[in-house]
Amino acid sequence: MFAKMFTFVVLAAGTAFAAISSGMSGPCGGLYLVVDLSGGPCAAAYPVSCLDAEPQGGWTDEYKTTKLVLRRIPAGSFTMGCDPSEIGYTGHEAIPHKVTISKPFYIGVFEVTQKQYRLVTGESPSYFKGDMRPVENVSWSMIRGGSSACDWPSSATVDPSTFMGKIRARTGIATFDLPTEAKWEYACRAGTVTALNTGKNLADVYKDPAMDAAGRYGYDNGYEGGSKDGRGCYPDYHAVVGSYQPNAWGLYDMHGNVWEWTLDWQRPRSAFSPAAETDPVGPVSGPDRVQRGGGWFNLAKNCRASCRNDHYPSSRNFICSGFRLYCSAEPQ
Repeated sequence: MFAKMFTFVVLAAGTAFAAISSGMSGPCGGLYLVVDLSGGPCAAAYPVSCLDAEPQGGWTDEYKTTKLVLRRIPAGSFTMGCDPSEIGYTGHEAIPHKVTISKPFYIGVFEVTQKQYRLVTGESPSYFKGDMRPVENVSWSMIRGGSSACDWPSSATVDPSTFMGKIRARTGIATFDLPTEAKWEYACRAGTVTALNTGKNLADVYKDPAMDAAGRYGYDNGYEGGSKDGRGCYPDYHAVVGSYQPNAWGLYDMHGNVWEWTLDWQRPRSAFSPAAETDPVGPVSGPDRVQRGGGWFNLAKNCRASCRNDHYPSSRNFICSGFRLYCSAEPQ
């Protein structure tokens, strides 16, 4: 399947949830946006192209190393959070309420890998090395910056020296960023209402066959006493991205592997209500930023679509914090 370099076309996605609107649509008119990082950290620019479908033969290693691929997600509504009756409920999830995402956006098919992070920044912060493993040991501040970058949601500014600053400058796409917490959960669920985006709920909070298929977590890598499944080249710790079952929108590892930073300041469950929201961006201030998705060492309950975690923006959280790239699909 060939790429259309900066060509804006009208395309149709493969699922009922992913109807593509007509007209020019921001950085790319295709179902997938691809950034070529092969020029490395000294490149003046990164070429950006479009794909109207997944390549024949699937996403090869280049899309986990020298190219970044993002999938277009349509506008729509979903129920964010979960009831206390959900198996694995921790008390930190959002109170269930309708959230409307009013505009389409692009989000990474995979978590940003160590090779991709190195090609953009020239740095290799991860503790457990592997080019196609997710980058970890990165803080929110390392990804976006300190000082004025911490003004989100008042400002979308990022520091030029950070991953986001460099990829914005080299692609000309000013909306590259982390997803908001609501957009992350919307993309993760892909139309499902279950604990996992595979359409299944958990039967056990610790070790669960449904989670075994959905992602790398504490029991399928042996960390919590289970047997190692051997997937993704690495039987221990996190796996090569894309080693487990994707959701209906073709997004991988949104359950397990590494916790993923989002833009939002942490909002406690008590600050949510059943009232509907449109494009929420979280509190205007706070001590911690939200992480989603669970990690390779966690129990099954911590990897549910509604589960939430938080850390100081400067916290690298050692071996379990990574991220997924986002950008707007609207004209800039």
